[in-house]
Amino acid sequence: MSSYLIKKDSTTGEIIYMEYDLEGYKFRPKNNGEKPYIKVNSVTIYKPEMIEHVLTKKFEKKFAKLSSIILKFLYQDDDESDEGDFEILLDEIARLKSVVDLQYKKFLSNQEYKDYIHKLVFLDAQVREKLAIINYKNRLNYNIEKGRSM
Repeated sequence: MSSYLIKKDSTTGEIIYMEYDLEGYKFRPKNNGEKPYIKVNSVTIYKPEMIEHVLTKKFEKKFAKLSSIILKFLYQDDDESDEGDFEILLDEIARLKSVVDLQYKKFLSNQEYKDYIHKLVFLDAQVREKLAIINYKNRLNYNIEKGRSM
């Protein structure tokens, strides 16, 4: 299926600009609400500013959700923490980073892309730091228990 953009002069009706096979950001919107007036299966956006706005909204929503989960785990007691939970969080950060790399990068400005990656690297570092603390405390407790049993 071909994509195209046509701009006409409003007074004369002449075509002033035409472009074929545009590359746009394609997504499937959620049909929320009681009475959807129009059911939309997919939307393609071609305007770069609008693409960046939509991707920013999507990223910020995913990032806020992930960072709130991470904050809950970071501020809980180390005794309640499980290494597996932090491994799952690291996987989620890596998954979001790959989405930004593979799907968002070609539509974002270089600065926006760097900002997103920087935020994810920061979260990754915080989770890894907490995981290292938990591992250290677990090894220390193991050595103490091993020393007592001898």
